[in-house]
Amino acid sequence: MGDEYGPDERKALQGLFELYDQDGSGFINDYELEAVMQKVGRDPSQAKDLLHQVDPDNNGKVSFEEFLQILSLGREERETVSAGDDPTDTKVLEFLNILNEYRIKCEEEGKYLEAERAAKQLSALQKQEKQRQNKSYRAKQIAERQDVQIAHNMQFASFNQSWDKFMEEYDQMAELYIQQMTDKHQKRLREFQEETIKAIMQKQPKFSRELLDWRRRQHLLARQKNYAEAEKIKRLADTLEARETQKIGQDRKQQIKKLEAQFRQDQQKELTALLKRIDGRRKEHIKQRNIDSQRLLQRNKNLQAVLENKQNIQAQSRKQRINESLQIKQRGATGTIKSSIPKARRKKKKKKETFVTQS
Repeated sequence: MGDEYGPDERKALQGLFELYDQDGSGFINDYELEAVMQKVGRDPSQAKDLLHQVDPDNNGKVSFEEFLQILSLGREERETVSAGDDPTDTKVLEFLNILNEYRIKCEEEGKYLEAERAAKQLSALQKQEKQRQNKSYRAKQIAERQDVQIAHNMQFASFNQSWDKFMEEYDQMAELYIQQMTDKHQKRLREFQEETIKAIMQKQPKFSRELLDWRRRQHLLARQKNYAEAEKIKRLADTLEARETQKIGQDRKQQIKKLEAQFRQDQQKELTALLKRIDGRRKEHIKQRNIDSQRLLQRNKNLQAVLENKQNIQAQSRKQRINESLQIKQRGATGTIKSSIPKARRKKKKKKETFVTQS
């Protein structure tokens, strides 16, 4: 498992390990393992369980390779427990702590170039992790806005589909009304024609006074037994009656035609009024559709604006949390490192320093 660490990580971890392996034996004690794990941001209470997994014999000594395996096991458990809770990758955060402790060690030992290199690497890793997380979060926000836009597009498509269906049904109903009125008009026209022709044709023809006078003279001569003269008058009267009958027939046809034209005109006015009402209602529906469409579009704009505002606030908050999660105490070689060394070893070291001073 220790193979997952790169050269820089191994070097930094080696420096941290050597901080507790002061006798250079290549091992640290099991109780020192807890302090090391705490340094890299791990739960020290897991040290014994993890050590038992790596070294079942539990001889109380931890080699550097075993130390790397313990860190690997600890990270897997930590990532399983805290997945999604910490915005910072646990491995990155751990390596930041490792680099910082390594920087402090180099600073204490006077390896200032190496300390500067570790500090630069620490800063670069912090910046890289911030950029990675910000980029990842921006992609998530863009996806969220796209989801809202997709939902709006689906809603808008459904809206148009509903309106298209409604207008189609309206047009079909309008055509039905027009067809019903057309059929009704044709039926009424036929009835009107029949009634009008019957009424006009049944009227007694009104002949001229001249024709009536000729007929009286005809009948008078016939009563006087003047049949030759009566026949002559009858022929004249028949000719005149034929002309007048023809004229009366033509007048009646003109009258029928005029009445029929007036009837058709009234029907056309009725049909025009219906078409006007249909067109007016259709325009009202189209106007309402445009109003509803604008409202829907404005609602989407408002939702997008609210979402972007919310995302901006969340982005600021998340940026702050990322900065806090990546923040490493920049302490120097002022004795704080010694505080992580077990008390017994600190006393031993103090005696050494006293002996050297007395000498």
